[in-house]
Amino acid sequence: MNGWCCSLTGSNKNVTFAQFVHYVVWNHKHNVEANHHWRSQYDLCQPCHINYDTIGYYETLHEDADYILGKIGVGPNIHLVPRSKDTKQISSSYYLNLYDAVPTSDIVGLLDMYDKDYKVFGYELPETIRNRL
Repeated sequence: MNGWCCSLTGSNKNVTFAQFVHYVVWNHKHNVEANHHWRSQYDLCQPCHINYDTIGYYETLHEDADYILGKIGVGPNIHLVPRSKDTKQISSSYYLNLYDAVPTSDIVGLLDMYDKDYKVFGYELPETIRNRL
């Protein structure tokens, strides 16, 4: 199983979402340090050790960025987060459909990895995922 995990960092560009999830969960279970792009936010931000006065969310990225820019006195016409009228919104059902091919054991592994993120940052498990468990 470890053999294909190595191919994810090599030249194989045709990795399915289910394979990627398995790779991430497998590495977590075997204590392989995670790439910072998919490490838990709890581990990256250490909210129990740093007294943050603002927490932003990807779901409200533009509003949160505007809020922070306003707090530091930057004008309202400056947008550090790119905005586009042509940006297509991908529905949450699209993402949830990706999980249809992911084995339940790997979903449980993801929940284990990101358990603290859900608790500390107030996220709820999507109903579709809850129903699979």
